[in-house]
Amino acid sequence: MTDKTTYMSLVKQMAEDGAPIAALALATADVRRHQNLKRLAGDIRFTGVNELLSRLSTVGKMFAEAPELSKLAFIVKRTHADFMTALEATLSGYFSVASDAMRDVLEIQYLLMDFAINPGHADEWLTTDAKTRWKRFSPAPVRKRLQAAGVVKFGDRAESMDYKGHSMGLHLSPVRLINSADGIVPEHSWLNEAGFWEIFDHGRGLLRGLTMLIETAAPGSRAEDEIKKEMTSFDEASKQAETLKQAWLSTLEAVGKLPEGDLVSAGVIIIRALVRSKILDPELSISAEDHDAGLEVLIETMHQLADSDEPVSRAAARAFLKIASIDETNTTVSSEQDGQSRQ
Repeated sequence: MTDKTTYMSLVKQMAEDGAPIAALALATADVRRHQNLKRLAGDIRFTGVNELLSRLSTVGKMFAEAPELSKLAFIVKRTHADFMTALEATLSGYFSVASDAMRDVLEIQYLLMDFAINPGHADEWLTTDAKTRWKRFSPAPVRKRLQAAGVVKFGDRAESMDYKGHSMGLHLSPVRLINSADGIVPEHSWLNEAGFWEIFDHGRGLLRGLTMLIETAAPGSRAEDEIKKEMTSFDEASKQAETLKQAWLSTLEAVGKLPEGDLVSAGVIIIRALVRSKILDPELSISAEDHDAGLEVLIETMHQLADSDEPVSRAAARAFLKIASIDETNTTVSSEQDGQSRQ
């Protein structure tokens, strides 16, 4: 007998009851979540996210215990919820939701840093009226104070682009941004991976902001002891996410060289990125003394990666194969032209 209480059965019933469009959205998200969970089964990133959530939960409780921090305990709980939102949204394919949640964490990080370097700002933020609070503590004036104090260098390309990217993604614009209007990202899109980059990037940033505040407001407290404990799984997962992020950025760099006709450099950039990410064996391309045989093995491996479920390696491999295809075409054309000139 069919179980009519399973999630998909209930979604199907929802469609039959007159809500087919809403039901399709729920069903698609569930399929994407299943695909991503299957792809990432046993992955260190889940353990890393769990360690971050656990640390925030414990630190939040210790904020509540410390008189100097108790009024801000709700902020830590909010970041905990933001990370859970980002994880669920990433797995379900709603990268834009994950990005918005991480923008909230980013602004909280900067606010905590402001409280750390400006004693009295926390109480002012908590007690002032809404108009004054926005004037004094909205993102722009907070960033200005952090810049002046040298805490965050917004002239640095990484810091500036990160904040700018979140801002552009949040606010409506005629310029179409990543997933700004498409809802769930495609099955093999790199955005299925990018949510993890956001989680670990902003997880590190938030921990920095919390550490600064605790060291200033409650030195020697249990909260300080807790925030400074090692996070082995989080650190390992963060490094893995960062290498995949850099592999993706390297792929974009390689593709950007195609109009210049620099095919060799483009191909080398992708190979090096995949080796650094431990996706590609560093000995693969030089394992055979025969160059042609080594290249054949490399191409075959790239074809396998191009058909894989891992978004970044799939995109990188497909870009490499495109470059190799262009190079092969150019070589053929060059040989034909050389033959004609000799005639």
